[in-house]
Amino acid sequence: MKYLLGYEIGSTTIKVALIHSEDNLVVDVVQYPEHDSTILSKHSGWAEQHPESWWQDLCTATRSLLAINNLNPREIAGIGIAYQMHGLVLVDENKKVLRPSIIWSDSRAVTIGKKAFKDLGEKECLENFLNSPGNFTASKLRWVKDNEPEIYDRIDKIMLPGDYIAMKFTGEVQTTISGLSEAILWDFKRKKIAHQVMDYYEISEDLIPEIVPTFSLQGTVTAEAAEMSGLVTGIPVTYRAGDQPNNALSLNVLNPGEIAATSAESGVVYGIVDRPKYDVRSRVNSFAHINYEDNYDRIGVLLCLNGAGTQYGWMKSQIALSGRHYEDMERMASTVPIGSDELCVLPFGNGAERMLDEKSINSHIMNLEFSRHSRGHLYRAALEGVAFSFVYGMNLLKEMGLEVDILRVTSDNMFQSEIFSMTIATLLDCHIEVVDTTGVIGAARAAGVANGVYTSLEEALSHVKPSIIYEPRLNHSRCSQAYNLWLSHLDKALFDMPSYANRPEVLRSKNEALKATITEKNKELTAVSMQLYNKDEFLLEIKDSLKGLSADLSVEDQKKVLQRLIAKIESKTDSDKDWESFEGQFDLLHSDFFKKLKSDFPKLSVSEAKLCMLLKMKLSTKEIANQLNLSVRGVETRRYRLRKKLQINKELDLEEFLDRV
Repeated sequence: MKYLLGYEIGSTTIKVALIHSEDNLVVDVVQYPEHDSTILSKHSGWAEQHPESWWQDLCTATRSLLAINNLNPREIAGIGIAYQMHGLVLVDENKKVLRPSIIWSDSRAVTIGKKAFKDLGEKECLENFLNSPGNFTASKLRWVKDNEPEIYDRIDKIMLPGDYIAMKFTGEVQTTISGLSEAILWDFKRKKIAHQVMDYYEISEDLIPEIVPTFSLQGTVTAEAAEMSGLVTGIPVTYRAGDQPNNALSLNVLNPGEIAATSAESGVVYGIVDRPKYDVRSRVNSFAHINYEDNYDRIGVLLCLNGAGTQYGWMKSQIALSGRHYEDMERMASTVPIGSDELCVLPFGNGAERMLDEKSINSHIMNLEFSRHSRGHLYRAALEGVAFSFVYGMNLLKEMGLEVDILRVTSDNMFQSEIFSMTIATLLDCHIEVVDTTGVIGAARAAGVANGVYTSLEEALSHVKPSIIYEPRLNHSRCSQAYNLWLSHLDKALFDMPSYANRPEVLRSKNEALKATITEKNKELTAVSMQLYNKDEFLLEIKDSLKGLSADLSVEDQKKVLQRLIAKIESKTDSDKDWESFEGQFDLLHSDFFKKLKSDFPKLSVSEAKLCMLLKMKLSTKEIANQLNLSVRGVETRRYRLRKKLQINKELDLEEFLDRV
């Protein structure tokens, strides 16, 4: 067997690479479809694709590759799979897909992830998962549970896109630690599945597939898969990884201090560290690298820009004249000075940007003058806009302690542009090494490690050498001036321009709801005030009645007067109703404290609930004794009994426990 196959499952196309294993050279790379694949977007911020279409396109690309190269599939020794990260694929017990995949650029779960980050505890999430649950796979699954319960109830297993493709090849439903980490379902501190996230989202561990090593025999091609793809049965699938860890592998970026980058549909910078690192604002993300399993000490810190290559592709399809290629756009852009004569483009038009605190500010073209700017200005401003985004993001990595001296990139994306690459190199004062390889070629080479075609990963990647090196040769002051202008427009978009939440129609709706709430609360306040006034009037009436008790009255007549007063007091007293009213007001101030308390501890008595309330208010034991008309010893006894009823650990203070309710 002389050949290895690599696949890359992207959101725009499927690529397949053929490697001759004996000399480690690339035979061919094919992609299908040639145009961008369809992304379904029923609502703003949504992005879905049918997993079945990935498989069909993969089979078409494979048959094309075999035919073009007149290749006998029996000579193929292994298959490696790279895939778009963070997607969610759901299958039932018959391995049938239940709904379109919610892919990486979909931002519907942002709110769910933010709430989980707060509820689980930001420090807990960052120290254990190195990330907020954010808009990642686990949060997308919770969205399905909340919004499509009839589909959720039929789920047998959840998968990432690469897991699905491997299943279509082999019939085996599996995943990897690296995959679980990108779903925010891996606990780096405990080195196991993140049960805290699963419990919080109420996700059963039964939905997680079998975990297999990244480099391993993960199954063999079935007869059904062979018939559809043109391959033969028995070819082993020996590698799978997300596209960004895999891209780093293809560039031989495996060890601490090494940094890879790409700018295809999205832009990514991916640096390797040997210990858990995280950003306290979660603007960058850390995941298990492809060699993490060796010693649990190789972690990739990932910076992602959703709107990079997608924006420049939009420029080509919507602005460039028909028949123009990227080379033509580069030539036109090169006639325009650095800074594009103050024309600025923000490239963030592809959903929420993690780097910008999950804000969706969309893409903007600023300072466009019809008498001054040409298509060439638009092209250069677009290239600079993406380059400036990279610089902005890599400065975040520098804050985390990663050095950016050498950036290693593949040759099949925006880094082919000298304008783009030189702008980044100049502003960061670094060298950019362009390696004549791609992610799909890396996947093919990686496929040869687990099945013994190569003795090591180092041997598999021995041909990875730079073909072009970009140095910081542009005018630094002009680049800095252009970058600072771009930064000022970014700040304006972040802080001044209306987001979706601040659109007029949304604000009107919010205002109407707030008005209704205020009106209702005013009614309640008026009612409470009236009750207090009536209570005062009543007390004065009682006082006058008591003053009117004459010593001349017989004991029997005095008893009658007192009995009438007692009856009157009882008619005005409804302690249960008053307590319920107080509970409601207290809950408003303390985030539904009593509701949570009753839900978690339904057997608490009213007196015990009152004690909890007074402790929540941080009253001293003496103050509580005065409120409850008890002795200090009586309060301490009740505290002791309350601890036992709440089953609180000895190490935890009662007040601290109640603060968490």
